[in-house]
Amino acid sequence: MLPANTRRGRGTKQGLLGAARTVFERDGYLEARITDIATEAGVAHGTFYAHFRSKPEIFLAVMADLWLRLVVPAPAEDGGLAPYDRVLASNSHFLSGYRDNARLFAVVEQETTTIENIQALRLQIHVDNATRVARAIRRWQRAGIAAPDVVAGDAATALIAMAGRSAYYWYVVEGRRTTRPEAETLTRLWLRGLGIAVPDKTNRRRNRQTEGV
Repeated sequence: MLPANTRRGRGTKQGLLGAARTVFERDGYLEARITDIATEAGVAHGTFYAHFRSKPEIFLAVMADLWLRLVVPAPAEDGGLAPYDRVLASNSHFLSGYRDNARLFAVVEQETTTIENIQALRLQIHVDNATRVARAIRRWQRAGIAAPDVVAGDAATALIAMAGRSAYYWYVVEGRRTTRPEAETLTRLWLRGLGIAVPDKTNRRRNRQTEGV
């Protein structure tokens, strides 16, 4: 059995995470078995326990990795990007990732009360994201771009919740495959809610068509 802290051991752990994701998407959380995850990963059953103690632990590891991948790292400054372009890029990245992993997010929604510690993980991810968004809002307020009477922390929580629930209904309930119009809608709602001006939609469409010529 390979030690978990070696290069090959870390490779085995990543293989188990990938296998677990496949099994959870295919069978759901309750029906997924550790034996099935080990078989999918091509390792012995005992190898699983060299890296994870239980099914809940590996599920949390899969979701933690996925949630973190959906967030666009925020630079210290805006890097010259207008608020609309920056928020649109972030929302597009998030929605594309959610769409591509909709089956896994459906498992989370269906088994929220069953999966150990999933709420604690969701809270941790939310707090991290809300802190990042609130920081951007305060920076825009200092620059005179966003409305000064908006409470940055509360606005960040509301905006993130709107994005998450919208993604759930669009990609899990409705099964949509598009992301561009949805990202643009979210972005306009975000910025208008913060009192930030958004570009004219007709002009943006015309500019994209011109750039594509």
